[in-house]
Amino acid sequence: MLEFSEKLTLTPSLITEQDVAGLRAHGFTDRDILSVILAAAYRNYIVRVADALGVELNPTVDYAPELIRAFGVDERQAPSTLYADRLTRDASVGRLPLNAASSRPLQRSGDQVCWIDTRVPAGMTEQFQQAYEELIRLTAPTPWRNLAQAFPLRPDALAVTVEYLRLVSLGGSGLGYRLESIIGLVVAATLSSRYMGAHHAQRLLNAGGTLGEVNALLAKPDEAGIGPREQEVVRFCERLTRAPGTMTRADVEALRSVGFSDRDIITIAASVSLENFLCRVADGVGLQLEPDTALPAELELFRSASSAPEASRG
Repeated sequence: MLEFSEKLTLTPSLITEQDVAGLRAHGFTDRDILSVILAAAYRNYIVRVADALGVELNPTVDYAPELIRAFGVDERQAPSTLYADRLTRDASVGRLPLNAASSRPLQRSGDQVCWIDTRVPAGMTEQFQQAYEELIRLTAPTPWRNLAQAFPLRPDALAVTVEYLRLVSLGGSGLGYRLESIIGLVVAATLSSRYMGAHHAQRLLNAGGTLGEVNALLAKPDEAGIGPREQEVVRFCERLTRAPGTMTRADVEALRSVGFSDRDIITIAASVSLENFLCRVADGVGLQLEPDTALPAELELFRSASSAPEASRG
């Protein structure tokens, strides 16, 4: 379980069906496996919220020195601050190319939705159906059906996920449909998450984006030719996704400098973190792309690792 969670954290696109089978071999049920994936994905979410906003340790808590030192922090810093002086710290947040980062192709699904049981247990039909229908409505006209269908063993988790999506994505963030789509696409591309990447690419096209913009965001987002506000969000997305521990006050100030309010910044941080959660859920359960997802041929790299063209991530 720990090895699976570590892999899902560090390289979610490299999770394979054999990894899921390994959990089964150690006695985990499919509901247990989904719960493990949700728990690991949630930790990735909450870590990014904290690091994006520079959340300090509680000065009234007597943290064990061994735990503090394990994260490279002098215990003398714990009662004061971890983030205030991190103004200009820099680190590489390079990505693996989409075609090199995944060991499995994303095929169009036939009857298979993912690697775990998708049958709705008795007594959970109504709760699951309500959340399922709401997610389909929110993600129209290219609904995330297979993502919804991966949750019947945890309809409570699906309901919470849908409600949070309504608040920070899918038209409810206040950031605009286009910027929401850019955030989702950049996070998915950074993690090489094909299922979420395919859907966010299509959402950006639906929002009036061009194929040129989509492909630039995939290959060289720093040179995507988008406006300065969107470019700062792209930089924030990449760093928070790839290396949350390197986030500094300067990353927040960069968003402020292009006109984002603190409420916007909280929403952007929450949206990026939620997309990290969704990508890990999608890759953890092995979601397949819906048969009717009609992406342009130029975005075929989201469907098959073997046929994807070479792309440099820099």
